[in-house]
Amino acid sequence: MTAQTIEGNLASFTENDASVRLIWAVFSVIPGAPPLSFYGSLGEAQMLLYPELPAEGLERAAAFAADPGTIRALEVGDFIDKGDVGIAAFSGAAAVFQLFFGDKKKALDTDPQQGADAALKVLAIAYLIHQLIPGSVAEKAALFRGTQAGEALLTWYGAVEIALPFADDAVLAGGSVIGRMVEKYGGGHLAKLDAVGGPGAGANAQAMLGALSGPLDNVIANVSKYTNQIADTAKTYLPPAIATAGTVAGAVATAADALPVYRLLVARLAAEVCLARAGSGPSS
Repeated sequence: MTAQTIEGNLASFTENDASVRLIWAVFSVIPGAPPLSFYGSLGEAQMLLYPELPAEGLERAAAFAADPGTIRALEVGDFIDKGDVGIAAFSGAAAVFQLFFGDKKKALDTDPQQGADAALKVLAIAYLIHQLIPGSVAEKAALFRGTQAGEALLTWYGAVEIALPFADDAVLAGGSVIGRMVEKYGGGHLAKLDAVGGPGAGANAQAMLGALSGPLDNVIANVSKYTNQIADTAKTYLPPAIATAGTVAGAVATAADALPVYRLLVARLAAEVCLARAGSGPSS
């Protein structure tokens, strides 16, 4: 497996890549979505988002970028896209759009599989945040939500993993969507995370998710109003190989390599977290 780094993962994207254009397009039709500027390195992120950070602060951020927790978070982001080591069962943004535009009866038939995948992904996201950010769960959640990339990750997940595939589903009706999603579809996923991340990984993910469920539910409530606009806009940005896939299975087969959106979103999150930590002091 190629080693994951913030610099390497960010540098693997350009502004014209399908993943970048798709994320930007989806966010352009969601009121309240975080503003995004493209950057291809930790230094570019610092200049755009943390211009007041001095040179020694950027050096601290680079040191934080080499932390084992940072590397592990990047690995999990990559796994979410690729379905590697059991993280995702039905991964890929293209599959979601196939469900949205395709045969609704077939979409309903695949709901349990899509639901299980959405539950596992949100637990994986919670786990990578727990690994990436030091401190208590409350401190981790506060730093995460204080970054543009953190809000972007919540917005993408809420729009593409929940609002689009379950637009006509009772899962969106009343109460905590995330709580009911994990309760309904998440059986066995905590043990799967333990197998991937080591003993306690599932418990850490669950604890972190407790601090994220409320904000995620708010995001889902907002983006659910705009599913038609999101889907219509995003469809024009899908790569030809995916846009013409005849089946959901065909879309899934090509999605991981063509649309590595979580690789990008998590690399941005890791960069911004390292910069925010560096701005708080030498040992943050």
